[in-house]
Amino acid sequence: MTSEAGPAPPPPLYTSTLSLPYSSKTSLNTLDIHHRHPTNPALSPSYWIVYIHGGAFRDPLVSSTSLIPSLPVLFSNAHIVAVASLNYRLSPHPHHPTAPSAADDESRNGKWPEHIEDVRDAVGWLRGPGGMMMMGEEWVVVGHSVGGTMAMMLGLEGEGEGKWGKEEGAMEGLRGVVGMAGIYDFVALRDAHLSTRSLYDAFTTGAFGSEESGAWEKGDVVRCGRKVREGVEVVVVGQSREDELVEWEQAEMETGVLEKEGRDGVGVLVELKGKHQEVVTGGKEVGRCVGVAVGMLVEREKARKGGGR
Repeated sequence: MTSEAGPAPPPPLYTSTLSLPYSSKTSLNTLDIHHRHPTNPALSPSYWIVYIHGGAFRDPLVSSTSLIPSLPVLFSNAHIVAVASLNYRLSPHPHHPTAPSAADDESRNGKWPEHIEDVRDAVGWLRGPGGMMMMGEEWVVVGHSVGGTMAMMLGLEGEGEGKWGKEEGAMEGLRGVVGMAGIYDFVALRDAHLSTRSLYDAFTTGAFGSEESGAWEKGDVVRCGRKVREGVEVVVVGQSREDELVEWEQAEMETGVLEKEGRDGVGVLVELKGKHQEVVTGGKEVGRCVGVAVGMLVEREKARKGGGR
């Protein structure tokens, strides 16, 4: 008696390589790469997604792997070819309840602008000779919470060495920016949460330095005076009204700045569903927000090739 084998399982949507070092600075200078499975190639135009996690610059429990629940939805978008999820040096958190930072741990004693310089190093590695992003490939940067802060900074013009660190190179091919529950004014954030004011003071000071010294201005995206980088065609600002940690007004402030810049169709406000971490851990909202950006880029590329028809 023979038994017939059932149908073969479908191939996976993507394959993953975790903890690739992009720099030798510390143990947290790593990234994860998720590639669309070759049996299911991406449609043209296709885009890389570069993701920057949140965690108040200091939470060791929030890392590149926080994006994993969102990967199936991301790769259901046929125009996404690959996803890189970054780690970066964290600020000190000596009073973390389960994983306090040690004074001699270089990976967890970072000071601004080391966080965003690490992000730039990661993008440079991806686009360099040893990286995975092919020359000429286009990409969208996505960030959650303080990752949204840094994603927005990458999408703004500026060269040289300033309050956002060294800014030369590696941004070629950047076409879209997605900030989810992003923080664009740290003073306003703290002042909107008076019952937990000390927590906001602590993590912001731990990253930038004291407010009294003017150091918090280093994280101010709303009043930085920089315009959207040349080549960036869409900036999606995603925010949930259910977010208990970052207020809706942060998104309103940032979209207001984009509107004043006067570039039609660049800034888009997307209302998310869920609490602060749920918009990432729930697995759907990242894909939905990124889908808005990628969809707009695809339509504009089709319009260019079709002569605007």
